[in-house]
This record gives sequence, structure tokens and C-alpha cells, in this order.
Amino acid sequence: MTSQLDDLRTGLNRGFTYGLFGDPDPFMTHARDLGGRFVRLNLFWSQLEPAPGDFDWKAADAFFDQLQEGDEAWVTVCSSSTWATRRPTRFLPSSPAADPGRYRAFVGALVRRAAGRVRFWQCEVEPCVPMLWAGSAGDYVSHLRAFHDAVKQADPDALVGLGAAVPGAMIADGRQGDGPWADYVDRILRDGRDHFDVFDIHPYGDPYRIPELIEACRRQMARHGYGRPIVASEYNGPMPTAFPANFAALRDVLAGHRRQFLGEVPVPEGGPGAAPDDPAVVALYERAAELPETLRMFLTECPPELVARRQRLAGRDIVARTLLLLSAGVRRTACFQIAPEGPHANPRTVRGLMFDTFALMDGDFRRHPTADVFALMSRHLATATEVRRVATPPGRYVFDVRRERGAPILVAWQDGDDHDRDHERGTGTGTGSCATGGGAESFVRPWPAGLSAEAVDAFGAAVPFELADGVLRLPLSSDPVFVTPKEFS
Repeated sequence: MTSQLDDLRTGLNRGFTYGLFGDPDPFMTHARDLGGRFVRLNLFWSQLEPAPGDFDWKAADAFFDQLQEGDEAWVTVCSSSTWATRRPTRFLPSSPAADPGRYRAFVGALVRRAAGRVRFWQCEVEPCVPMLWAGSAGDYVSHLRAFHDAVKQADPDALVGLGAAVPGAMIADGRQGDGPWADYVDRILRDGRDHFDVFDIHPYGDPYRIPELIEACRRQMARHGYGRPIVASEYNGPMPTAFPANFAALRDVLAGHRRQFLGEVPVPEGGPGAAPDDPAVVALYERAAELPETLRMFLTECPPELVARRQRLAGRDIVARTLLLLSAGVRRTACFQIAPEGPHANPRTVRGLMFDTFALMDGDFRRHPTADVFALMSRHLATATEVRRVATPPGRYVFDVRRERGAPILVAWQDGDDHDRDHERGTGTGTGSCATGGGAESFVRPWPAGLSAEAVDAFGAAVPFELADGVLRLPLSSDPVFVTPKEFS
């Protein structure tokens, strides 16, 4: 079995519970405005067939009816059910169906309802995580087989996505895999090889380990004699855990998170909006003034200057994470998430602390600065066919974005210790020669004869550079810069 993803698409993740705890919203206009050419959302068996044979297509139809020509959709199907699964629940964790025949009938009905408008169908979210899937690796393989057969019978052209792997299941501390997680994923890859078309990953954590993660995924499949395209249907950063100064204050929070992650603490049936305060997170809010600024900036009541600082770091992360994924051969990416899914999510929970700041827009779809970063990046990548990393010294990241027509776009930044300060820049579009500024080190490379250029950083500010005698000299900082070739008029 093989499947090719010939084109390259960057996109957006709606969230985790579309229409499960509230009315499904019309979000696709906003996704298109941001340049999202690939969208993902989750649907739950409990919301679509709340009782045997009693289908409620409200949420599914709300999404399907928004899709237009040119949109590409990914639907993750979660088997959570109050009546049809081994572990009854409306929300999480999903578990194997009590009657696989009923499950196949449900999946087939859903895929037929989409009438070809959804290209990718995924079986569960992260089945290696006990909080999300209550079953063994063997259970998941049987579940995947039933899912795959139902999808292919209803829509032979659709592609089936394997439930996503998390970085800890593939790489950890320089070694491949991390104990039981790695064994779990390896069993799925070994026994489920004939039942999926694309391998999904959720690369949270350190973005600079993405190339290693992708290579580990390919190596793991190759061990069993095959390969599949790799996609990243969910990612963003940074989390509070990205900053070493935060760990002492996060000790109790992370201990609670681990208990929930391992399924030792139940997920609230009412979803994020029904989650009670987490005492460890409440304690952070109570002593907010004592916290490192790199942790305080993730609290909802932090000062505006810390909000701006966090959003700048997040904007840099979106570009870096996306370019690293694409240059590693990933052809589909979906940034998490467009906007909150409800106005009542509790920020004083572990999930709120870790994930709520990822929203690119607010609950009324008003843009945060990160939405503008995503839109600018998507505009530059809209006609991309390939992203190649240029060989550079350590700490420098330079990429050629090959396009359908014209010379490549250049994207570049420098990783270092200046994440928390901004370089002063001059202005100008660099059609001739501009002085470099801010004391940044410069990247030098040949530039095509007969082409001028313009450069903007990820936040839309013009970046000065020198272009003379076929040589481009570009100052690098932590802010990714897009250099676009322009023909002389």
C-alpha cells in the first residue's frame, strides 16, 4: 500500500471538540482568511450516534457544508460512546467498540455523509496516550482495521490516518523511543501496516528535534519493511515547559498532568468547560508575582508586556516549527488551534496552562498577533512545492522555498539567547542597498542575476539588507525573515 501527497499544504486545527459541548461554528471563512488550505477537526461517536441507530449529523453537516473547492479536510473520529464502547463515556478516553460491526456501520455512515468532501479520515487521536485511548496496542490495531475497511468501502479515494504518535514515543534523551510508549507504537506500526495510508505526528516540545523525530518515524516503519507519508495534524509552541527556569515552579503541575496523561485521573465528562480548578495551577496564580516571567506570561492575568513577549515567542515558533517540518519532508501541517471552542474553558487547569495560549484568534475570531504571523507565512508558502534546508553553521536556519514558478523564497533566522529581546531594524525593501542594523550577524549567499528582493520578518516589519553584485547579505536574528525575489521592472 502506498499513497503520495504530491502538493504541499499548511493549515489549521479547529480544536478538540467541534460541536460536542456547544453549537458547531462556521469557522472555515476564518481559516481561509489566514491561508489555511488544510483543516482538521475531531468528531465523536457519542455526538453523531447518541443512541443505537439514532444519528445526529448536526456537527458533521455544519463542517461538511462549509467546505469549498480548494479546501482539504481531515476528520479525526473518536470512538467515545456512552453505549457502544468497552468504556462508556461521552468524551475521553475512547475505547474499543463492544460490537465491531456496529462501529464499522457508524464509520461507513459518517464517511458516506461526507460525500467525498473529506480526504483524510483518522482513527483516534493519540492511541499511545492512556488519557485518550483505553485499550492495548492489539485493541487499537483491530479497531484500526475495522475503521480502514469501513472508510475504504464508503470512499475508496479517501486516505486513512494512523492515530498520532507523540515525540516521546519516537525519541527521548537522544535514544529512539521511550519505554512502553515506543513499544506500543512499534506494535501498531508492525501489525497495522496494511490499514493506514499516512502516519500522523503531533510534534509539541522542542521544535529543533523535529528532523530527528521525522527520521525516527521513517526508521521505525522501515524496520517493518515499508514507508508512509508523514503528516503533522497538530502542533504549536512554546509551552511553559520550554523554559528551564520554570521547572521548579511547575513541579506539582507536571505531576498532576502526568497522572491525567496516564489515565489515573478521569477527564471531566463535560469537557474543558467543566474542568474544576487544578490546585497546583491555582497556586501559581496566587503567587504570580513571584514566578519567573517566562512562566507568568502563560497566565491569563499577566501584564500586557508579558502577553506581547509571549506572542512574539509564539510567532517565531510557528514559523520555525512549520519550516522544520516541511524541510523534513512533511507535506501537510495543521497548527493548533484557530480559536477557543467555547467561552467557558477554565484557564486554571493544566490543559488551560499548557494549551490555551496557542489559539490564534479569540472566541469571536478576532486575530491575535500570532494569526497575522500564520497568515503572512501561509501567503509566502502558498505556491511552495518543496522546502530545503541550506547547510549553515550550527544555530543558523536557512531554507529555500521552491515554488511552482520563479526563484525560491528564502526564509532565515538564527537561534540563540536573544529570544527575549528584539533587534532594532531599519526600514526599506532592499531593491538596491540598505545598511544592516541591530548588530546581528549576517548571512551571505549568491542571488540570481536580474532579480531584486524584498524582506520582511515574521511580524511584517521590513528588514534591511544589502544586495550588490549578485550577493545578498542578510542580518539574522531570532525573528524569521522572508526574502522574496522580485524581477526588475
